[in-house]
Amino acid sequence: MNSVVEIETPEKMDTKLSEQTDGPGLSVSAGGDVSSDGGAGTLRYLRPDELTTIWDALVDISPQGSPFVRSWWLNAIGGTVKVLGYFKGGSLIAGIPLYSEKRFGITVYTMPKLTQTLGPVLASSPGKQVAALWQEMEVLSAFAKELAKFRVFFQAFHPSLHNWSPFYWNGFSQTSRATQVLDLTAPDKLCERMAKGARRHIRKAERHGIVIEPCSPDELWQAEEKSFLRQGMKVPHSVEYLRSLHEAAAANNAGGSFAAFDGQRRMHCACFAVWDRNRAYTVASGADPELRDSGAHSLLTLYLARLAADKSPVLDFAGSMLQPVELFLRSFGAVQMPYNWVMKFPLWVNLYLVARHKI
Repeated sequence: MNSVVEIETPEKMDTKLSEQTDGPGLSVSAGGDVSSDGGAGTLRYLRPDELTTIWDALVDISPQGSPFVRSWWLNAIGGTVKVLGYFKGGSLIAGIPLYSEKRFGITVYTMPKLTQTLGPVLASSPGKQVAALWQEMEVLSAFAKELAKFRVFFQAFHPSLHNWSPFYWNGFSQTSRATQVLDLTAPDKLCERMAKGARRHIRKAERHGIVIEPCSPDELWQAEEKSFLRQGMKVPHSVEYLRSLHEAAAANNAGGSFAAFDGQRRMHCACFAVWDRNRAYTVASGADPELRDSGAHSLLTLYLARLAADKSPVLDFAGSMLQPVELFLRSFGAVQMPYNWVMKFPLWVNLYLVARHKI
């Protein structure tokens, strides 16, 4: 069963936003809107019923639209989630999903597990480029000014949003990460664009009778557990959490889990992928270390690329910065695409994250 999302409405935020540690300090108008004091538009938190209507409609048309900002994903991750919307002329033209956790008594606005990006979601502005840039700066400035009142904020922005200047002007910092993306607009040429080694591994897996089939989230989690155990680590999310995401994706025809099995029904590797019409993503994966030389991982990657090509023009491999992973994906023709991590936190948090090699 999916976790129930807790959306904080403007009425509930009336008292919380006055606390420096728990909210952005916006003023609530008599009509329930939360208004900024420096923009032409209006900021307010969306009501729960608006997430499946005007919010999902905005996601549909935004360059920053992705499965990770859709209402079904925000519901599935559980925890405390709210969406701060920017209205102009009575219409929602932008918003930013906010996921928070309590750590050491402090409200931390951060990234949910298995979520590649959040960040601002903006409607495309019609007309001249100068007008579009003006509106983008207006919206981002309003968000940055209000979110600067959070003590701890840490989000990955969608790769299509390059502009983070308003956040810099309001005390935020930034670091660049890279994801690997594969162009799927010519799926018949996927094999042609691969390196010889990738094609050789695929043929090897096929000779061993390995086939790709749908699998359960529990089977995927077992594959994850084997991968992390090999590194002396625990899986950073629970199987229940994975089930919640998997069930939500399946219910919305937006994702599924797939695994490579041999003739003895041994599972060599598995992956959970989600998609919308803009982009497909690999979200979680794992493999049996004892079967890692079978070529199954390459066969599964090709299968996912072909599957994603029927859904989206791009397959995003969700941003690993590990050199062996980049090398493997490059052999399939994937290219690097930078995206921004935007953050704000006290000095002691910064020192902790640096020490843990998190930034």
